[in-house]
Amino acid sequence: MERRVESEATVIGYVAQVLAGGMELMATGRCVGVALAAAVWPLAVGLHGCSGGADFGENVSLPQGQRHVVSGDLVQGHSLNLPGDRPFNVTDTQRHSEGRATASSTATATGSASCMADASKGGSAVAEFQIGHVLAYDGTSPFPATVTFNVAYYCTLKGYTPQYGDRPLGLKAYVMDSDRRMLGKIVLAESDPDRVPDRWSGSQSPSFDVTFEPGLAYHLVVAGRVEVSGDDTMGAVATLNMRSLTIQIVPQRLETRD
Repeated sequence: MERRVESEATVIGYVAQVLAGGMELMATGRCVGVALAAAVWPLAVGLHGCSGGADFGENVSLPQGQRHVVSGDLVQGHSLNLPGDRPFNVTDTQRHSEGRATASSTATATGSASCMADASKGGSAVAEFQIGHVLAYDGTSPFPATVTFNVAYYCTLKGYTPQYGDRPLGLKAYVMDSDRRMLGKIVLAESDPDRVPDRWSGSQSPSFDVTFEPGLAYHLVVAGRVEVSGDDTMGAVATLNMRSLTIQIVPQRLETRD
């Protein structure tokens, strides 16, 4: 059986990251048992190890030098609009396919992303994207803010036979800090073949109240995933297109005490 695997990261760079001890996948405690030999291929760990299920796309890792450092401007009451004020610094993609299936995924710094898994000729495929921003707060005191995601998307799911517990398509937004505390998460789109047509679209603007703490980084991310499989001659095709994403961070007024 033919097996194809693709990723944006190179194997050499990933091994260097593992040896440097900076791999956040292992730090979560959910993948500690994965051997280094298997970890040389990050997608095999990411898609078939930790990223499956409800926590897909939550292992975003960004080098410290690429994080957007913010301090005074936000505290003084100025809002931050992404990607208008600054291009997104998280544009990760992963895909994996076996047999005659195919998979693809894209993500841009201007706010669009897509993933596709095609098992119409058999085999299995999975694809993911993570898009958004990592902020490092360099202020001296905590400050509260409202983080709003504005998301527009389009989904298709064809040839899928419902199976209990299966979710071949998912899209979500979340805010997580660098201590891996989930500060807010919402499902934006999820396949349910019993209730939805084979194609649908939507737009949502969920908001989260977040208190930014000095010395921590904050992951503001939208993650999408599709996964399908088929027999030797036929199977499902799933596509997820995020047409646009903007994120707005608006500081809240601090209450003053007499």
